[in-house]
Amino acid sequence: MRINFMISLPLCPMSLQSEFTKNVLKLMTGTSFAQLIPILISPILTRLYSPDDFGIFYLFASTASILQAVATGRFELAILIPEKQKDAAQILVLAAWVCGITSCIVLAIAFFFNAQVCALLGDTSISPWLYLLPFSILTVCWFTILNFWYVRHKNFNVVTISKFILSGVNAVGRVALGLLNWGIAGLIVGTLVAQFTALCYYLFRLPSQSVALFKEVQTVDIQRKAKQYAAFSRNMVSGSFFNVSSTHLPNILINTFFVAAVAGFFGMIQRVIRLPLVTVASAFDEVFKQKASEEIHQHGHCKNIFYKTIKQLTGIAVIPFLIFYGIAPDLFRIVFGAEWQIAGEYAQIFCFPFFLHFIISGVVSIFYITEHTQWYSFSHFLQLVLVILALLVGKFYFDDATMLMYCLSFAYSITYGLMFFLLIYIMRK
Repeated sequence: MRINFMISLPLCPMSLQSEFTKNVLKLMTGTSFAQLIPILISPILTRLYSPDDFGIFYLFASTASILQAVATGRFELAILIPEKQKDAAQILVLAAWVCGITSCIVLAIAFFFNAQVCALLGDTSISPWLYLLPFSILTVCWFTILNFWYVRHKNFNVVTISKFILSGVNAVGRVALGLLNWGIAGLIVGTLVAQFTALCYYLFRLPSQSVALFKEVQTVDIQRKAKQYAAFSRNMVSGSFFNVSSTHLPNILINTFFVAAVAGFFGMIQRVIRLPLVTVASAFDEVFKQKASEEIHQHGHCKNIFYKTIKQLTGIAVIPFLIFYGIAPDLFRIVFGAEWQIAGEYAQIFCFPFFLHFIISGVVSIFYITEHTQWYSFSHFLQLVLVILALLVGKFYFDDATMLMYCLSFAYSITYGLMFFLLIYIMRK
């Protein structure tokens, strides 16, 4: 609670005359309040659900996130690139079709190879929930595709409201189902209902002009765009897969290496610390990528908006992170209950990489806006390799959960630092 409140304070001095600043403030304020909802209900959830429940839920959520990262072929990232609306609409329809095909493939795998997938994930209790993976992939990916469409048209009010709907419905659903003693089902079903509701809102708010553009798209248009952006898709799919895997693979392997409770602790800090921070930084990136694309079309570069955004993100993050580092264990114990103090100790270990990730998340779209997708893919491939090494060292050399967290923190810090310098190099180049 305190973190999100403090985050908004340094924004006050920003010039309100800038369209970029106004849009950032709009999204930032809405996103911050939307992220307050899951943080506020977390103390309730940790008393309704056990660490083991959260461990299984994060296993499901991590698997879904890895699949969602590649389900669209990442074609939606190219929606911002074309100058013509017709071309952007064709890319959107292409991404939606690829997602639909991927979801059908995942559904077939869940039916015919359920036992094998459970063995791979190291937990048979995930078995009945594998059948819901295609639904999660479809709703989240279509929501993401439409999000890029709304950002292209600077419709940030709709984007902000969608975040409130997603957080609000998720919170109400989880608490209600937890009170009904649904256990792990409450966490998963509550999340899926929220994702579907947010998607329905996006579909409902689509302007008639946009719907008309989508209806005009022909099969030949989809095929042409698939060929045109084939290289873009290959680089971004691999990069996104490496990125999401390096974030969510620990949830899967920790559950296998140790016990579900340790995975629950790790997943909790991802959920209540990293995810809100990245969401707030992404509010910057939503506006930044639209403005950066505009400046590139006009001037051939976007240096001004890039460095301005970096300075604002750094100013916002420094003081809250220093304070949080000092109080994390006690804060988790007081807010979430005594059994969650370990999660606070893990959060303290991850303060520095979380700080770097916050900065990068606000400008990461530079990689695909400037079409340096190979670098995006390479940096996240390196991150995945280091994360896997950290997991192996933490388990087989130390065989200690706390040392595993230090190894992971070191791996993330190296790669986030590398990504930061790559972004600076792109700007100078």
